[in-house]
Amino acid sequence: MGLNLARLNSAHNVVSWLSNLLIKLKKEEMELVAVILWNLWNNRNGAVFDGSYKDPLSLVSFSLHFLSQFREANRNPMAAEHTTAIQQSILSQWKRPPAGYVKANFDGAIFVEGDISGIGVVIRDAEGNFMAGLAKQIPGIFAPEVIESYAAKAAVELLLDLHLPMIILEGDCLKVVKMLQTIETDASACGMLVDDILRDIQSFATWEASWVPRQLNNVAHRVPKYACSISNGCIWRDFPPDFIVTALAADIISD
Repeated sequence: MGLNLARLNSAHNVVSWLSNLLIKLKKEEMELVAVILWNLWNNRNGAVFDGSYKDPLSLVSFSLHFLSQFREANRNPMAAEHTTAIQQSILSQWKRPPAGYVKANFDGAIFVEGDISGIGVVIRDAEGNFMAGLAKQIPGIFAPEVIESYAAKAAVELLLDLHLPMIILEGDCLKVVKMLQTIETDASACGMLVDDILRDIQSFATWEASWVPRQLNNVAHRVPKYACSISNGCIWRDFPPDFIVTALAADIISD
């Protein structure tokens, strides 16, 4: 944004920081700052009250997409109304995998009050039918991308146990998905876990990794919270647990 970060770092409080931004940034840049701050606040509330947490890259990506749609709607309200309705219809639907594939949605969450984290996996076939799932509690608090990596790793391990040859890994953590897609990692804890995933994933005949926004990962998102309510992990085969049945049905109906 062309902003002098040294001056920002010297700001005494939020008010002076925002005042400095108003002076330094263009109107379009300030709009993005406002949207990101709004999403940061929502993200904080999710972490405190619901146990959900978006990783920073996903949060920025969502903010950019939201602002883009907002600007389009204000440029041409009549055309945008039709376009936005179509986009919302598409974006609000979980997509079944192609014929012959299975899709494993994974998610992780941290629960600060209990000093624990949880991971969840839900595997479905090309008809959207539940095949298997996993819930596991992990002691301790981890960075969001690390717990998401644990969830992706658990998904791959479960898929290997099921001997499924053509798979799609789908999650809402952009950093983890990008590492899988580009096959490029780093020396971080997240990177090392993704290295393990990339090694194991070569056992499949065909594999893909895809990113979805949190609302399209709704079924898997419900599982980590359940994982943190049980002392031992659990695996389901063929029959889903009661607490995700409604969400599974909603995904099938909307697709």
